Amino acid sequence: MLYEDQAAGFDERAAIPAEAVESMAAAVAEIAGLRQGDTLLEIGAGTGMLSLPLIRQPIRYIGFDLSPAMLAVFREKVEKARLRAELLEADANGRWPATDGSVTAIFSARALHHVDVDHAADEIGRVLRPEGGWLILGMVRRPSESVKPAFRRQMGKLLEEEGYSGRSHDTHTEALFSALETIGGERAETHVVARWTRRIAPLDSFTAWQGKKGLAGHDIPEEVKERVLGRLRAWAEKHHGNLEAPLEQEESLALDAIHVRAV
Repeated sequence: MLYEDQAAGFDERAAIPAEAVESMAAAVAEIAGLRQGDTLLEIGAGTGMLSLPLIRQPIRYIGFDLSPAMLAVFREKVEKARLRAELLEADANGRWPATDGSVTAIFSARALHHVDVDHAADEIGRVLRPEGGWLILGMVRRPSESVKPAFRRQMGKLLEEEGYSGRSHDTHTEALFSALETIGGERAETHVVARWTRRIAPLDSFTAWQGKKGLAGHDIPEEVKERVLGRLRAWAEKHHGNLEAPLEQEESLALDAIHVRAV
């Protein structure tokens, strides 16, 4: 299962500054107008790296993920912080673990692009309360010309040559928001909640990708993965030189949100 093998080191690999996480939670609560007793549903909750400040809100928090190992890490955090959360194992491409018309806001970061657009739109309409609610998506962004986005674009090309379609957060978000607009959804402006710089060696990306079971969200054969990474590394060395030299990288945490009327 994808992400099962990443649970132990996921927070370190995908680290986001604590101040950014706090700012994100405050922004989610403000955008959604969360009040005491409201229900927030998080899709792909993972290890809860972004979730503890949300759980501290006076709301009902339901988080679900396909990976038991990721959720186990999350549960430890919740218990250590003496908080209360409903953490459930479920597949977002199946029925979401919320009753019809019960949810005030849906939040997801780096996960919803794995879900079929039509299915996501149907489930969003089903679970949101009758008067409507918010879908809020979080994404770490980097300048398009920086190293990591360039690596990912090239990886996508190589995977397509192997017969695997690319999975883009931005492309999926645009398709989903467009589908929701056809039923009366209204977008908010993209909100950047935090910016920071991170010092990272390009080689670290290859080390992380090699340690994962799949690649770019695909559960692919090991020989295909090794071939793609080998070709990607040769391309990277040609275009970027020494992959062990640390680089300063700008990063930001942005929220895309749309208000949706229940259907």
